[in-house]
Amino acid sequence: MRVLVVHNRYSAATPSGENVSVDLEVDGLRAAGVDVHRHEVSNDDVLSGGVVDKLRAAAATTWSPAAAARLEADVARVRPDLVHIHNLFPLLTASVPSRALARGLPVVWTARNLRVTCVEGTQFRAGADCTLCHPGWRVPGVRHRCYRGSLGASLLVTGATSIFRRLARTRTTTIAISQTLARWLVDSAGFDPQRVHVKYNAVATPDIAVPAPSTSDTFVFVGKFAAYKGIDLLLDAWRRIEAPGARLRFVGDGPLADTIRAATSDPRITWTGQLPAREVEREIAAARAVLVPSVWDEPFGRVAAEAFALGRPVITTGRGALAEVVDGGGWITGTDPAAVALAIDEAAASDPLVDERGAAGRARHRAAFTPEATISRLLEIYDVALAEAATRQGGPTAQ
Repeated sequence: MRVLVVHNRYSAATPSGENVSVDLEVDGLRAAGVDVHRHEVSNDDVLSGGVVDKLRAAAATTWSPAAAARLEADVARVRPDLVHIHNLFPLLTASVPSRALARGLPVVWTARNLRVTCVEGTQFRAGADCTLCHPGWRVPGVRHRCYRGSLGASLLVTGATSIFRRLARTRTTTIAISQTLARWLVDSAGFDPQRVHVKYNAVATPDIAVPAPSTSDTFVFVGKFAAYKGIDLLLDAWRRIEAPGARLRFVGDGPLADTIRAATSDPRITWTGQLPAREVEREIAAARAVLVPSVWDEPFGRVAAEAFALGRPVITTGRGALAEVVDGGGWITGTDPAAVALAIDEAAASDPLVDERGAAGRARHRAAFTPEATISRLLEIYDVALAEAATRQGGPTAQ
């Protein structure tokens, strides 16, 4: 089988779980014997350009004939059996899958956020859930400048994602990265349920020695310091805990960095700043538990799966797919700060409990999130897409 993987990479200056997921998936497919070719662009191409380049890129955001032509050239060169789309925004656009479909190729798309109806992709605005936008009515996201505070950018992104949704919901084989996201795609975004399949993101099995969670007294938050990640909720809960000796460590950066900096006046709280992936892994491996206090509906929750790979239990609100991902490997608290504090206190007080739930998390990772488990599922989905294309065209299924 020959697969063309299409991805608009996020900037190298910003850690991207999506870039990591795509890279792991390509490596896993190749290890399984699939002939994988990559068709990629990077946001760095725009960020490093001048004003003219940025304006040209913005003008092409809703529909890019140039991107479609480049895809056409790669299809002619590679002659793939299947095209797998990941991120299209902002440099590729719906023109790319449209050209592949016009060539009669099966197109698989991996959905990782809510952007087909929400310009920001989170359904979270001004510190609270927001569902004002829906198929056929995207005006609020533009009016509220939900994409980077820009009216023009919000209009462009809304136009691009609206065009893509109309194409994707009935013509692509869609992969949702959780059952939760699959239900949302069908119930809220209007996707054909027969065309939506679930495959979790892969998280590599670590190759470092990992002590038992009970050997540590440090609770770790890893991620973007943004309101929807539950920074304020976590700090409120931390002020309520009673556990002597417990420590809180923040790994990352983001818009609420000043809030974290101020919080470090508490001697129990430290902040590492942004770290390379290998060092983040070590921070998680040195933790007693990993805190995922998101107050928006996470489509997956990669940090929770990464914690499980290292045998760390997770304390989470359970918003979105987080309850689905954690599933017995930690504590699911809801968004009440007192409940979050109670879970932290319980984890701090019981060595057997954190070790037991850490072991459950590791087993969960082995069963659902390893590259081997996720690639096996992905190949099943490819077979479905190829069989449907063969039936439509009246030809044999590619092997």
